[in-house]
Amino acid sequence: MTGKKVPCRTGPRRPGDPAVLVASAGKAIEEMGWRPRYTSLEEIIATAWMWHRNKPGGYSQVYSPEGR
Repeated sequence: MTGKKVPCRTGPRRPGDPAVLVASAGKAIEEMGWRPRYTSLEEIIATAWMWHRNKPGGYSQVYSPEGR
């Protein structure tokens, strides 16, 4: 997707790490009628990567200090 290697290191759980971590849009869909634009992990990573590649300075490149 990115064409870059992402360094990764696997190790034992640290104190305070959750035993299980689950992400779901189910509650937002059910309670607010919100629907995610991207639903697959591949789409989410690809669009986030494109945004970061196009805006390396982050939000400072999207919004001016005056809020415009």
